[in-house]
Amino acid sequence: MSITLITGASRGVGEALAWKLAGEGHTVAALARSGEALQNLTQKAEAESLSGSIIPCAVDLRDPDAIYQCVGTLENRGPIETLVNNAAVVENIPFAEQSVAQIEAIVDSNLKGTLYCTHAVIQHMIPRRAGKIINVSSVAGIRGISGQVSYCASKHGMVGFADALTQELIPHNIQVATICPGAIDTPLWDPERNPYPGDIKKTIQPSEIVDLVSYILAQPDHSIFKRIVVFPSNEWH
Repeated sequence: MSITLITGASRGVGEALAWKLAGEGHTVAALARSGEALQNLTQKAEAESLSGSIIPCAVDLRDPDAIYQCVGTLENRGPIETLVNNAAVVENIPFAEQSVAQIEAIVDSNLKGTLYCTHAVIQHMIPRRAGKIINVSSVAGIRGISGQVSYCASKHGMVGFADALTQELIPHNIQVATICPGAIDTPLWDPERNPYPGDIKKTIQPSEIVDLVSYILAQPDHSIFKRIVVFPSNEWH
């Protein structure tokens, strides 16, 4: 029984991806901070009698010890074949007005959490000489966006991390792909706290990113999808 580990799986793209893969017969480890949301997702999957299953993993990505413990526990159940680093924290606010706590929350979750999860997983992938890693970065990882300074820093870091890591892992038959999407219609765009500066109905639907991830995972090991940039037609990056 191989496992697909998805971070940020309690809502948005992560939740949609966990649901799709479990419906296709995969065993999915759904990782997020909200234990209640993960339990609801797991119970829903059980009620629908999906051909696969969802394992709830209530873990804060800012806690490396909890991440390594979670990965170790999962590996005892079956090899982690795929890692999807999807979790993200974002807010639109001028950098000068951000608190240190807000800066840390964004960088620690988006960048350091990705590094911690990947580092923990590849300890097991490398000896097996098998595995796929998909990082969901952002168009904010390839250009600067006013009001998203800390977010851009974290997502640029994800892109650079993936570019370097890929070169180290190719000899071990492990693929790393990075998706850089524009705005996606997810709860990250809170109308009160973090409104989308445009028509939210014109943004990318989570199902589109899910289909893209599924496509990448279905490709042969000799094909490398280094970076895919995709954004809605009401934006340009």
